[in-house]
Amino acid sequence: MPDYALMNQCIYEGKAKEVEQLTQAALAEGRTAQEILSDGLIAGMSVVGEDFKHNILYVPEVLIAARAMKAGMGVLKPLLSAKGAVDSSVGRLLMGTVRGDLHDIGKNLVCMMAEGAGFEVKDIGVDQSVEKFKAAADEFKPDIIGMSALLTTTMTYMKTVVDGFDQPGYDHIKMAIGGAPISQMFADEIGADGYGSDASNAVDLFLYLVGKGAAPVPAGRAGVKAVAVAAERPPGNLVHYQILYWRDLPSAVKVWDDFGEVKQDLPVKFAERIDREAQKLGLTSGDAYTAELKWGEEQTRPGSPDEVARALALELDRPN
Repeated sequence: MPDYALMNQCIYEGKAKEVEQLTQAALAEGRTAQEILSDGLIAGMSVVGEDFKHNILYVPEVLIAARAMKAGMGVLKPLLSAKGAVDSSVGRLLMGTVRGDLHDIGKNLVCMMAEGAGFEVKDIGVDQSVEKFKAAADEFKPDIIGMSALLTTTMTYMKTVVDGFDQPGYDHIKMAIGGAPISQMFADEIGADGYGSDASNAVDLFLYLVGKGAAPVPAGRAGVKAVAVAAERPPGNLVHYQILYWRDLPSAVKVWDDFGEVKQDLPVKFAERIDREAQKLGLTSGDAYTAELKWGEEQTRPGSPDEVARALALELDRPN
């Protein structure tokens, strides 16, 4: 019998090669593609999504896990398509970044997590006009259209897209929006059907919109998460830490000792630097972007995880 628990764990740990091998082994044992998808891949990503929602995992770790899930999907997709099993997806999602906006890392994460939740996803990319959204909708027949924007100057175009679909033949499609400057208030103002505060919340919203889940409660993600409550530490306490890099640009820090752990995304300006570099190098697709994420060497220094995490963020922000 396939070890789906091991497959789930490999997805969680971002072990793409192992997930691919376990998927192939399950098929060799005679298991159906749909069973492997549900019990192996989707179940694994659901744990990742929950831990992301509760600040146990952060964006880079979710991207790595999603890449591992996609390795298994690569094995299953030809079989699912050949057998028409795609009809058993929970819904069809059309995603794009609106006109004038070239940012797509957040959108890519939403697409990966939605696919991991069982949606059939079509990503039409960045800088998309209402005409391109409608042409894609005519072809793909989505249940939901998801739009993203990172800039205040481009978010207003979301209303143009929402208004463009407010006509016979399209009024059954649910409209969802998200991105750094977006809020529930803005979603209400433009007539969107929902707002995703982050990738995990967006997937909860999509499930709700297709009648497969409860109404989500948007919640901002904390910048620092202590996984365990720290006990009294001895004088001279040493902590271990690692820095997550995208190529040579820092993205997050992880600090831990015997009493607890802190994971901290670095401030938004670090993400903006990475985004600019990714755009310049053409590495914005999910797999290309994720392949550049690497944890640095494990190191130690005195202090508590909170103190060291704050100090590292300040040090990494100083000009070289």
